Amino acid sequence: MKNLLPLLAILLTLATSCRNPHGCQSGVPAHQEANSVYYWKTVLRLDSAERNFLSAHDVKRIYLRMFDVVADDGEWGAIPNASIQIPEREFQLLYEMDTTEIVPVVYITLDGLRAMADNDGELARNIVNRVANMSKYYYLPNVSEIQLDCDWTNSTRNQFFKLCDSVRASIKELQLPWRLSSTIRLHQLSQKAPPVDAGVLMVYNTGAFDNPDTRNSIIDYDDIEPYLNNLKSYPLHLDVAYPTYSWLLLFSNRKFIGIINELNLYDADRFEPQGENTFIVKNDFPYNTALIRKGDVIRRETSDFKEIEHVKREIEKRLAGREHSNIIYHLDPENLKNYTADEIQDIFAVGR
Repeated sequence: MKNLLPLLAILLTLATSCRNPHGCQSGVPAHQEANSVYYWKTVLRLDSAERNFLSAHDVKRIYLRMFDVVADDGEWGAIPNASIQIPEREFQLLYEMDTTEIVPVVYITLDGLRAMADNDGELARNIVNRVANMSKYYYLPNVSEIQLDCDWTNSTRNQFFKLCDSVRASIKELQLPWRLSSTIRLHQLSQKAPPVDAGVLMVYNTGAFDNPDTRNSIIDYDDIEPYLNNLKSYPLHLDVAYPTYSWLLLFSNRKFIGIINELNLYDADRFEPQGENTFIVKNDFPYNTALIRKGDVIRRETSDFKEIEHVKREIEKRLAGREHSNIIYHLDPENLKNYTADEIQDIFAVGR
C-alpha cells in the first residue's frame, strides 16, 4: 500500500487536471488559477493606472485580443481584421512582466466562420502562424495558450468545432507548447462542449441589448439564472469572466440605433429621466455626424457590483469543488475606477 501512494497521487492529478472529453494537449504547462483580465482594444497602452491595477490586484494572466477573423470575398473566404497594435514602449513593458501569462485571443465573427467553408484547415494554420509570429514580434511573455472567441449557434456549431480541431492540429504540427481554449456563452452550456482544453464562461452581454424593454443587457441575474442548471455538469474546465464596463444605448421609435458615449445625461436642458435607467431626449441635437432627435430614448447600462455579486455567488455555488479563476472584462481604468479595491478583490475571489 505504501508504494501505491505516489502512483495514486499521480493518477489523481491526471484525472483532475483536464475535464475535456476530447482530451488535452500534451506537453504544455497546466492551467493555473490566477487573477485575470481581458484587454480588448485595438492599441495596447499600459499607462500608470493600468499597471497599478495589475500590481495592486496581483493579476497574473492577461487575455489579449490579437485580431478578428471576418468574412472576405477573396480566395480564403475569411481574413484577419483589426489586429492589435503594440507600440515599442508597451511591448517592452510586457516583456518585463515576466511572471504574467499572456493568452492571445482571436475573435471569430459568425460571418467569418460561415465563410470559411471547407478552408478551415488552411485558415487554422494561418491563425496559429499569425498568433505565433505576433507573439514573437511583440515579445509576449509566457504564452502557453491561445483562445478562440466565437458566439457559435446550432447552425454554426459543426463549423466552429472543425476549426477548433484544425487549430489543435496546427498547434501540434508547429510543436507549440500551447493549450487551446474557447469562450463559452451561457446558451452554449446546454450544447456539446467544443473540442478544446478549457473554456471561459462569459457572464456579460447576457440580455438582448437591442430590445427597448430590456432592463440591463450587460448583466442581469434574471437573464442568467435559467442557464445555471447546466453549469455543474459541464465537462470542460471553466474560468468565469465578469463585466466591469458600461455603455449608453440609443433607441428611436423603439428601434435600436447604436451604442453612444460621452453624454451628460443629467443635462436637464437635453434629457428627462424616465424610470430606473432611461432618459428621454427633449430636443434635437447633433452627435458626431448624426442627429439625436427629440423623443429618442437612451438607456444607461452599468455593471452594478451588487448584481455581479449576486450572479457570482450563484455561480460559485455550482462550481464548488472545481478549480477555476475569475476574470474581469476588461482592463479599462475609466470603468474600473467605479469600484472599490475591496469590490475588485471580491470579484476575483474564488469560492464566495
